[in-house]
Amino acid sequence: MIDPSTATGALILNILAGIGLAATLAIFSWFLGPLKWPIQSRRIRKIILRNRGFLFFFNPEGNQKKIITFLANGQIDEGRNNNENTWQIKRGRLEILAVDGEIYSRFKYEQDTGKLIHTNDPDTRSVHGQFFVPQWERPDYG
Repeated sequence: MIDPSTATGALILNILAGIGLAATLAIFSWFLGPLKWPIQSRRIRKIILRNRGFLFFFNPEGNQKKIITFLANGQIDEGRNNNENTWQIKRGRLEILAVDGEIYSRFKYEQDTGKLIHTNDPDTRSVHGQFFVPQWERPDYG
């Protein structure tokens, strides 16, 4: 048994309390994660559908990039190919689907920079480290 009246006992109990608090906060944060998804999803949808182009760094190490634009119907307009064919938003992440309908890459919004950054999830087939940089808003003449 640990005696809290001794210096060693008090230290051990403080360490255990700290570990317990950290574990409780981690579990609480994990449960709150899904509550953030709708907010993150709306934010990404608003950003990509604001009649804007994105500079897509598809091979960052080779500085290879192209312009990509997103259509409201889930299609990719400019920059579309077999790898970047359509898009969807799930769990607060932008998912790019290949022509086979499978996830090719996944991006999260980085609020500090305004970029969409590759999640580097193992189920993605694309080059890790990719990112999108918002470029411009095109005027609506209609």
